[in-house]
Amino acid sequence: MKKLFAVLVLASFFLAPSCTPAPQPDNGQEQEEPDVPVTPDTPDTPPETPETPDTPDQTPVSFRLMSFNILQATSETEGHEWSKVRKTACLKMFRDIKPDIVCIQEARKTQCSDLEAPLPQYKQVKYPKDGIESNGGQRNLILYDNSKFKLLEWDKYWFSVDGTPSGDRWGDAATTQKMTIFIKFEHKATGRVFWVYDTHFFAKCNLETSRPHCVEMSLASIKKQAGDDGTVFFCGDLNMEPSNSVLKPMFDYMQHAATDAEVSDGVNAVTYNGFRETNQKVLDHIFYRNAKAHTYKVVNSQTAYGTNWISDHYPIYADVEF
Repeated sequence: MKKLFAVLVLASFFLAPSCTPAPQPDNGQEQEEPDVPVTPDTPDTPPETPETPDTPDQTPVSFRLMSFNILQATSETEGHEWSKVRKTACLKMFRDIKPDIVCIQEARKTQCSDLEAPLPQYKQVKYPKDGIESNGGQRNLILYDNSKFKLLEWDKYWFSVDGTPSGDRWGDAATTQKMTIFIKFEHKATGRVFWVYDTHFFAKCNLETSRPHCVEMSLASIKKQAGDDGTVFFCGDLNMEPSNSVLKPMFDYMQHAATDAEVSDGVNAVTYNGFRETNQKVLDHIFYRNAKAHTYKVVNSQTAYGTNWISDHYPIYADVEF
């Protein structure tokens, strides 16, 4: 009987179902479910990106800038007449040199018209030095390549006490009126802005009165329009050699293409010829600020354009960058 009981106990041990181990004690606290991060709803459309303000492209802007006293058509010297000789020669020169912006002095109304149709790539900004647009007299004229540059605004001033064509010229009766026109340009490809001045200083005048005022008025306008940080180019027939002390304030505030260009014909390269081989001078200038000049050239070829002299001044140009 004892043996039978022992066999039954042993059998029940091997046939009993296995059990899950008891959980570890939790010190009487309930086990909390772990936090599951909630994925936020994705909006149907992404939030709007704030518009980026229009800012100019900082890619350097390069172009060819020319200054040229073209000599008014009525100043006819035999063999150098505008309609018979110089007009065709000037057109050849423009097509050869291919300036992007040209600052011209002494162009009469007919000369502006003579340049317009044959040079359709250029737009013109011009104003007569007597202030009367219906008259046919001398004009300051700026040609610019419309495919590259956009005109934003332009203005003018005369070298007189009140800045008008009829204003007093500081008591100097020897002078004939001279003026300046200036343009604020935008370079179309980059949106960068710069100023170009086209000027003509007095030729016959009291050096101690009128010409210093030309410099003073010009620098005042440049500082007002472009400021110290703006890019500006100042071109024209200043009727003074670079060494003239009256020009020192210009040299102090700006750079000069003939003296500062990387490759230059030199500050002594003649720009005024007077249709002769003697008494030649350096009267034409290209100044600039917040830019640089790679080259400076005087276009003094006496064979390339079919005549020895296309004007009593040689065109000058600079390849500039800012």
